[in-house]
Amino acid sequence: MGKQMSTPLFPVLVAAVVLAGHTAVPPSAAPPPSSDSSAAEFTAHTIDSGLSGGYQVVVADLNRDSKPDIIAVASGLKEIRWYESPGWRPHVLVGAISQPINAAAYDVDGDGVPEIALAHGFSNVYTSSPGIVSILTHQGDPVGLWSIKEIDRVPTSHRLRFADIEGTGKKVLVNFPLTGPQAIAPEYRDHVSLLAYRPGEWKREVITDSDEGVVHGILSTPWDDGRREALLSASFLGVYALQFDRGLWKRTLVVRGDPADWPRSGSSDVTVGHLGRERFVATIEPWHGNKVVIYRQANDAWKRHVIDETIADGHTIVAGDFDGDGQDEVVVGERQGRRSVYLYRATNAREDTWSKQSLDDGGMAAAGCAVADLNADKRPDIVCIGTATANLKWYESRR
Repeated sequence: MGKQMSTPLFPVLVAAVVLAGHTAVPPSAAPPPSSDSSAAEFTAHTIDSGLSGGYQVVVADLNRDSKPDIIAVASGLKEIRWYESPGWRPHVLVGAISQPINAAAYDVDGDGVPEIALAHGFSNVYTSSPGIVSILTHQGDPVGLWSIKEIDRVPTSHRLRFADIEGTGKKVLVNFPLTGPQAIAPEYRDHVSLLAYRPGEWKREVITDSDEGVVHGILSTPWDDGRREALLSASFLGVYALQFDRGLWKRTLVVRGDPADWPRSGSSDVTVGHLGRERFVATIEPWHGNKVVIYRQANDAWKRHVIDETIADGHTIVAGDFDGDGQDEVVVGERQGRRSVYLYRATNAREDTWSKQSLDDGGMAAAGCAVADLNADKRPDIVCIGTATANLKWYESRR
């Protein structure tokens, strides 16, 4: 097990800079930057560095103080760290692990502290990936080391989420592996089994075997029935909604994603936002792709609109209303290229025009981002973790 950390690994809140650069973005190339008084403003804070292979960030209250803490998953480390709000003091959850890739938090036993599901032993080569799924539980003091219990092994286990699939307030764990057993680069042609586990039993259940290629994105979100959460999968086949109804799973195509030939087809990551009452779907396309795409419904069909095709290795997409106008913005991280985080805003929803704002030009090769109010000011903030930049940053909303 790793040693408990009692002092910060890196000075907390090292850098603070107001970010409000703004660029208009038509469907193809972006023109030179232009000013926009309505651009959201953020202050960037570095929480930690040295997070080799930074991959995912999770926000959850880990110590019963009703303040959101941050879990950082970095594939190059042998431990999982969490950062205690409000000063972001680092602690170690577990050590002596390898290749962690994804985590999800949910209070299974009702004691006020969430259990944490962790996927580790990851490789994108099926035969080289143990694909361990474990449950982490605190031992009375969340600041101390947590216990770790293996519940399953599924090669390339890649995305974990807890989801309320029945609308009862009780969540199940879902596991979306990256590929199937016969998948070989660059085609990755094989079916992928998407899985679920009911807390307590932790017995593997198959949601569907119908996804194919690389299944990269997952989102749990209300869909047709607001009381239940659906699972959106993003793969070479596009985006599908998976809904549990009367003991059975229903799989429905939402959008096909990039129309290019396999293996440049489909979608890589997916989120859902709202423009007022209207729901939209936003994706990165294709896998680890260069396009940011907005889908809006018209006559019961989803219309595809590419709002940017200049990102490099797009890897995370989330949504939130950062300027308080009732319309969600879209946040996208790119791991290569300019290694930045971008915010896209609907400047004219009727004409479907969007602007592009850089939040961190060169300082954040974002593999994972999350949206949450981290300082209780009733404004959503953004927290991201970088792969090549190996850092964790909080982008504090200022308006």
